[in-house]
Parts: sequence; structure tokens; C-alpha cells
Amino acid sequence: MFKDFRSALFRLKDYRQLMRRRTGRFFAYCAFLCLLTWLTGFALPLGMFWQRQGGVRHFFEANIPEFTIQNGKLSVPGGYHREGADYYVDINTDASHKIDLNAQETRTLMALKSVVLLGDADQLVMKNDSGGIAADLRTIQFHDFQDGISKETLLSLTGYVKWGLIIAGVIIYAGLLIGFFLLNLVEAVLAALLLRFVGVYTDFGSTYRLTGYARTMSTLIVALLALLGFDTDLTVYPAVVLDLFIVARAAQCMRAAGNARNTGDESAPRTGDTSVRAVTPEPAPEEKRSDEEERADSAERETEAQTETEAQTATEAETEANDSGDKDTAPDESAGEKKAADHTAEPSPRDDITPSDGWSF
Repeated sequence: MFKDFRSALFRLKDYRQLMRRRTGRFFAYCAFLCLLTWLTGFALPLGMFWQRQGGVRHFFEANIPEFTIQNGKLSVPGGYHREGADYYVDINTDASHKIDLNAQETRTLMALKSVVLLGDADQLVMKNDSGGIAADLRTIQFHDFQDGISKETLLSLTGYVKWGLIIAGVIIYAGLLIGFFLLNLVEAVLAALLLRFVGVYTDFGSTYRLTGYARTMSTLIVALLALLGFDTDLTVYPAVVLDLFIVARAAQCMRAAGNARNTGDESAPRTGDTSVRAVTPEPAPEEKRSDEEERADSAERETEAQTETEAQTATEAETEANDSGDKDTAPDESAGEKKAADHTAEPSPRDDITPSDGWSF
């Protein structure tokens, strides 16, 4: 797990191996990334708040004024007012006070403060735009509550708040996990188009895993920002751009490694991965000969050598036989040639009988 985390952060050339991880290991890694986001965005802030306030009951006693809800009306003796750099709380239950959302003062408060809580005897208006995208305006009508609710009622329910926070934490983590996989699906589609543009072809499952590991850097940055208090949905867009940039860089590293192997570079990393191939033409790899083929070739070579040896032996024997035959027939041929020469040298008996000799018949 931590080895994959280190490789995803600092070693782009290892993404070829990360793409080949088993599905279970990949899901466990994604759950680990969601755990980082959950810890920095929910668990750690809640823990620090719990320690600073001394628990839920102490927080209610210190920050919630005395109130009662009777006959659909809220009653807060003396009212309640608090104001800070990014929040504004004002509750006035006097009969003469009514909340006017269209008033200029109210609209100015809504524009300047991230969290606004306004209340009168009939309703409670809450506005929250700390998410950074749009204001969330809610209205609570007190006639929907039963009579007899007071501060003591809330304090008696603080024992259930812990279980509520635990259940809320589980639900939040499950939502983060589902959201991670859905966003990863969208990024995987964009990454598939980007890989084809770069010149690396791979199946969609490998692309999905590649995108998940590429999100390590952006997830860590968003988690650190949330830990520092900068928690906004606007970080999603630059995070997607960063993820696609890492995918492109990893694809370029894989393509460069493939080209280096094609040109015979011994320093290039050698892996047995066949899920990624570049568009550049690659020479056909020399097939590895099996032991049986090598033994068959050795036997064939021995047979050929033995055949050549036997043929050479037979040729030498034939040559020796021919030489001995020539020696035996050589004297007969010499005698015949000598006799023929003698016969040629003897004069014909009629050679001396010519008319020039004075003989006549």
C-alpha cells in the first residue's frame, strides 16, 4: 500500500506496474485515499473541536441560550447575538421584531458573511455558503415543533449525539468512496482520449487504474488544504487538470521506455507488460526456443555430421581402390604401346618394289 503510494507520488516510470495491480488491491488503495480525505475533512476537525469545547454537552451549555418553544412561538429572554469574521447570529423574539429578507441590511449581511443565523418568534433563517459555490438558505418554522422544547431538552439528548456523529462519519466516508469512483470514471474517459493522443493504447480497465493512482497527488493536496481550513468544492477543477497532467506524463514515460527497448537500449527498464503498446513499429521479438526444440536441433546436427563422415569415408575408400587399379593396368598398357610402335616401324615388303628399281613384270 505505502509502496504504491510512494510510487504514485514520485516515480512516473512505475505507473506501468501500477496499471497491472489486481482489482482488490486497487480498490483498497482508493479506499486509503478516501480515508485521507475523510480524516482531514471530518475526523480531525471534529476531534479538535471536541477537545477544545470539552464535549457536546459543555458546548451546548456554553453556546446555546435559555429558550422555550410554546404554542408555536420561540421565546429567548433577552435575545441572543454573536458576530465574527465570517459568521453572524442574531435572535430577537420580541413581538415587534420580524425578519425581512428583502431589507438592505439583511441582504448586506447575507453577502458579507459566510454563515448567517437570524431568528424571531415565528421562524429561524439560516444561510451557509462556506462551500464556496452557492448559498444554502433554509427556514425553520416553529409551529412545526411540539410544545415544551427547551434547553434542558437538548442537554438530555447529548448522549445520543455521539452515536449520531459516528453514524454520520460512516455515511460521509461511504459518500466519499462512491464519489471517488464516479469521478474516477469521468477522468478515466478523458484519460483514454488523452492516451490515444499521446500514442499509448491500453484497455479501459488499465486506464481506470492508471487514473486512480494518478489522483494520489491531487487527493493529498486537497486533504492538506482541508486540514488548513480551506475546504471548498472549487478545488475539484484544478485537481482534475493535475490528474490528467500526471496521466500524460506517465504515458510519455511508458512510450519512451518502449521506444528505448525497440532500439536495443540495455539501460531501459525491461518488464513483461503487454497491456500497453505504443504506436511506433516494433520489431518482432525473437521467440525463445524450448528445451525440446534445442535437443531436436542437436540430434539433427549430430545426424548430419555422422552422415557427412560416412560419405567422406566411402569417398576415400573408392579413391584408394581406383589408385590400386591404375597401378595394375599400367604395365600392360606400356607393353601394348611398345608393340604397336615396333609394328609401325617395320617396312612393308612391297615398299621396295617400285618401277624405279628397273624391275618389270
